[in-house]
Amino acid sequence: MATQVGTKRIDADTHCNYTVDYSQLRDMLPKSQLAQLTDVMWQDAERVVDADSVRAALIGSSPVDHTGDPEWDFDARLLEMDKLGFDMQVLNAQRAMPTPLQAQGDKPLWLRTGLAVLYNNAAAAVQDRYPGRFMGLITVPWDDIDASVKEIERAAALGLKAVSICGSWGDKNLDAYELYPFWDAVSGLGLACSVHNHTQGHRGTMYDHQTEYPMVGTERYHRLHIGTYLGFGIDYTVACAALTLGGVLDQFPGLRFLFFEAGASWMTYAMHGADRSFYIERACSRTNTRPSELIKQHCLTAIENVEPLEQLVEAYGADNFVIGTDFPHPEFQRLPNTSKGILEARLSDEDKSKILGGNYLKALGL
Repeated sequence: MATQVGTKRIDADTHCNYTVDYSQLRDMLPKSQLAQLTDVMWQDAERVVDADSVRAALIGSSPVDHTGDPEWDFDARLLEMDKLGFDMQVLNAQRAMPTPLQAQGDKPLWLRTGLAVLYNNAAAAVQDRYPGRFMGLITVPWDDIDASVKEIERAAALGLKAVSICGSWGDKNLDAYELYPFWDAVSGLGLACSVHNHTQGHRGTMYDHQTEYPMVGTERYHRLHIGTYLGFGIDYTVACAALTLGGVLDQFPGLRFLFFEAGASWMTYAMHGADRSFYIERACSRTNTRPSELIKQHCLTAIENVEPLEQLVEAYGADNFVIGTDFPHPEFQRLPNTSKGILEARLSDEDKSKILGGNYLKALGL
């Protein structure tokens, strides 16, 4: 029988569409670039948000009435959230992350930076309009560190508490020295990192799936959607190895990372694999701390109810797990990831409280 747990229940992984005004991009450019903006704004900016599937509503063009659609209408979304048994949702801007704003060189930097500003303004506005119900994430042009640092500083001032990134930096791991200014800014602002790779699509070709971001093993993820359902966990495993063995968490001890859409089982392999490297090839490590201990201190992952939840908590404790449904995407539609699954698990009320929201709030310093 489900038990009642007195904590704010947070769905830490949901996706939404913001309605943004792309004409505002004009105000972000010097006059010398306005001609370029005129050429690309309607053609390119529409494609940026995937015109075929999750097209943004374009103010001043042909706005679409999304009233009642919880992907766009946040009043309607509240009703769906209540049905699912959550008090708050964390909002990942649909299609903003990790591509195209993380695809190196894919779009002009001014366009990616401008879109990040529009998404972050929209996220902060929703967060302010629905206090305690929705929490937005910071979008950055991830491949450009200088632009990303400036934008997270601006977005943090708006009240956003976490920045959305991938499990790698282009084709480099997260211990790349070029990322140190980014880690320094994130840590200094007290932000958390929400790590969410981009779902592998097939673009209508069922026999040749393409990954839109260079995960570990991308060249072998051309069938069966394994780039999503295995690739995320593999990429996150390498990310944790880079953060621990690579010395990032020693250099920036205030960093916290939350990983989504890979379940939780991958994290146990990351702990064991990094520990083995630590003990056997110690000369290659940039840390003197056992990686599994660093992962436990700095990293959390969204657990899925199809996993052996009780056994994972028994082995590792409950401090590293959160719940994320992927609302309204396929994992939400096909996996039983709801608050009910946590409430009915054979766990203590304290552990349920941590997984349902306490761990997420702690990771964000709230």
